Amino acid sequence: MNTSHVIAPALIQLKGVGRTYSTGAAEVHALMGVDLTIQAGEMIAIMGASGSGKSTLMNLLGCLDVPSQGVLRVDGVDVNALGLDDLARLRRERFGFIFQRYHLIKEQSALANVAMPAIYAGMPVVVRDALARDLLSRLGLADRLTHRPNELSGGQQQRVSIARALMNGGEIILADEPTGALDSRSGRDMLALLLELNQQGHTVILVTHDATVATHAPRVIELEDGRVVRDSGWPEARQRAIYQARSVQSDAPTISALKPAGQVRDAIHMAWVALTRHRLRTLLSTLGIAVGIAAVVAVIALSQAMRSSLEGTLRGFLSNKLMVSMGHASLAPGAQAKSFSEEDVLALSALAQVQSVRPKYEAYVTARQGNRSDNLAVLGLRPGDMALEGYALQRGRGLSALDAQMRNQVIVLNPNAVTQFFVGGDDPLGKTLMLGELPFQVVGVSGVAASNNATANWQTTGFVPDATMVMKVLGSKDVTQLFVHMKPGTDPGALQAQVTQTLTRRHGAQDFSVFNQEDQFRQVGKATEMMALVLAAIASISLLVGGVGVMNMMLVAVSERTAEIGIRMAVGARPTDVQIQFLIEAIVLCGVGGLLGVFMSWGAIGIINLFKPDLQAGMSALGVGLAFAVSSAMGLGFGFVPARQAARLSPVVALARE
Repeated sequence: MNTSHVIAPALIQLKGVGRTYSTGAAEVHALMGVDLTIQAGEMIAIMGASGSGKSTLMNLLGCLDVPSQGVLRVDGVDVNALGLDDLARLRRERFGFIFQRYHLIKEQSALANVAMPAIYAGMPVVVRDALARDLLSRLGLADRLTHRPNELSGGQQQRVSIARALMNGGEIILADEPTGALDSRSGRDMLALLLELNQQGHTVILVTHDATVATHAPRVIELEDGRVVRDSGWPEARQRAIYQARSVQSDAPTISALKPAGQVRDAIHMAWVALTRHRLRTLLSTLGIAVGIAAVVAVIALSQAMRSSLEGTLRGFLSNKLMVSMGHASLAPGAQAKSFSEEDVLALSALAQVQSVRPKYEAYVTARQGNRSDNLAVLGLRPGDMALEGYALQRGRGLSALDAQMRNQVIVLNPNAVTQFFVGGDDPLGKTLMLGELPFQVVGVSGVAASNNATANWQTTGFVPDATMVMKVLGSKDVTQLFVHMKPGTDPGALQAQVTQTLTRRHGAQDFSVFNQEDQFRQVGKATEMMALVLAAIASISLLVGGVGVMNMMLVAVSERTAEIGIRMAVGARPTDVQIQFLIEAIVLCGVGGLLGVFMSWGAIGIINLFKPDLQAGMSALGVGLAFAVSSAMGLGFGFVPARQAARLSPVVALARE
């Protein structure tokens, strides 16, 4: 400490300063034409009755507010020329505030309250915690570091407030009615402490209505109706101590390097503390997000499972084959498409890349066995077609060439048909099944199709010889659809062109349509994507509702924590810092909701797989990634308005609300 008699240049200077507030149509002149010079190292008491303008003057001196008229300079810098961030920096680096009502954050410990200004200064956490401990210990609170404000006496809370004012140096200390909420003994101790700080070089400015308190200051300024009516001046014989700025340890990480990462880390910690303040409200808001996220993730998982199942089904039904059907969009109105003849089948069978051509013979008939009756899909197949179509034989025998030649009334049933017509484990082999009025003997049972065939899984199906089908079931040889089986390694597109050319030449026009596997999969893909999009859009409604809940919660939080916002701004937080703080709170809230939503969707998918094992839905990286991306985006989107509202608060207005 340097106690030189040399008077330093003016630390704070006011020339013609006035502050006017608008209240509807009227204007209130809180200060008018104030001229004042404060030197570094002075201890000043600003006195006045209620409404005299002393609190307004303190707010101006501490750069919590700016003049409406006149010039206010701090260390030669015109305050009116500074932006919000520069004002915050000035408060952060030069000022320390001691409030009458302490203005401590209730949910934080004494140590956390004291360390808060250093967060916005970017001080490393180890350094600031050590400094906060040291300050509290010097003020006699070494055993109260982890206590919250409601666990401290009034005098102890005021000492925590002083330690906070000194955290970033506190070159200029502004104390608003520092003894107003204290008993007489604590009040005397407080004044002695402020005098000690002044003797150490701190410029101390007291705001009080108590003349007894004011007598402890060497210089007294009295206000009345917004004007200075008396200024005792600094005693000529009294020395002014010159403030020595504290230096940060040389081996500590640099503030500029640590500020961005440290700010985010501290903001996340403060966000968690804030969210756990109202657990039920946080839980309900989180649950809203979780339900929406779970719905979206589950829809994506189920859509992918359905798509895989459907593509697998079509792959088994269409694998290595082309489908040729009657009719084409280019046919002229009134033109009739020709059915496929045996000659068409022979012509296509002669193509080099064709393994087999099967006419589609299919009918839905009423089948009856004993007293059980139901619909049955009947397919007419040639010998070997079952294996070619991917159907496996489980029991009995398949369809033979002799069956086709003799037009035998024999049938092979799939498992669905066996379950439908033969209950109680009754063996169907050798039994008779009536198709309409025709009796058919069951000679075999097919297993699950090796290629997951659609008909085997979806329908109750029976297979009969093609000749029997044509002559006895259909009664007609008209063929409306052909299945062209390709040899291994065949290019479906090239064979499709050959089939089209061959049949067009035979029919005289393209009155048919040819579909290959890729076409079908492409159409299925488009259909399932559209279905997934529609379902996701429906699920997103719950996300929107959850997001609105988050915004509402954050708006309520801003309203409830207005005084806290004022405290943070008073100790040096920029509007950007406040906005980031509330945005991170919204993101943390939605992130936790997203995590909970992922677990909820995982449980829902597990239950679905339990009751529908053939679907086998699963969590995908896409779904999980989308969940967190959406929840984070919702935190940003729905948290932006409350965060901006918090950042736009005036420190003076915010501190007045408690």
